[in-house]
Amino acid sequence: MGGLSMEFQSYQREFAAHIRDPRGAGRPKGVPARRMKVYNELIYNNLEGFLLACFPICRKILGKRRWGRLMRPFFRDHACHTPYFRQIPEEFLKYLQEDWERPEDFPAFLPELAHYEWVELELDTSDRDANLPAHDPDGDLLAGHPLLNPVMRVLAYRWPVHRLSPRFKPSEPPAQPTFTLAYRGADHRVRFTLVNPATARLLTLLQEGRGPTGREALALLGAEMSLPAEALHTHGVELLDDLRRQGAILGILA
Repeated sequence: MGGLSMEFQSYQREFAAHIRDPRGAGRPKGVPARRMKVYNELIYNNLEGFLLACFPICRKILGKRRWGRLMRPFFRDHACHTPYFRQIPEEFLKYLQEDWERPEDFPAFLPELAHYEWVELELDTSDRDANLPAHDPDGDLLAGHPLLNPVMRVLAYRWPVHRLSPRFKPSEPPAQPTFTLAYRGADHRVRFTLVNPATARLLTLLQEGRGPTGREALALLGAEMSLPAEALHTHGVELLDDLRRQGAILGILA
């Protein structure tokens, strides 16, 4: 019985190896080529379908041939650590960021663009807002501790990821990074908004622990920018109110 089990496991490994790498791993004995081809195409196409849905701009920029050259090594070499199909795009992103060796004819911005596209899926499926702490939606954002939308990310990229397309593929990053606020609103729609470095830093300060009050955060920001708090007060009040209107700030902690 044990020998039969070992033999079957060996067969499973051969079968899986051939599906992952049809050119590099031989077809298991006894499996007709035509039937094996059906398995190969079915599994590859299912995997690709999940990635195409998450990374459409990456696919358009690369084109069919380079996209295939990217997909095959991922399919062949990457060991996914999740059984959930909707997490396959995150595994693909990890592969690009940690294991992928970029060929010369692939754009250097690809990992950042992939992250930018993946964020929409991550925010769309997040449940981080399932148990919000007690808060006052209309509270004083200066005197109180602003509660940030938990389904939100403050993003910084070397490349202008929001502009990349088949017609715009820069070979060098610009001098200034791109800061983006991404969040899911009350209507469950994911939104991306370009922000300046000061706004990005203010949101980062408000994210730390329970966070400072709005007034304290503005004072910290002013100190970092070598500006008196008074200089940022009027603009800061308007900015905090605007972030609340957009849904990036939900109110103040009770």
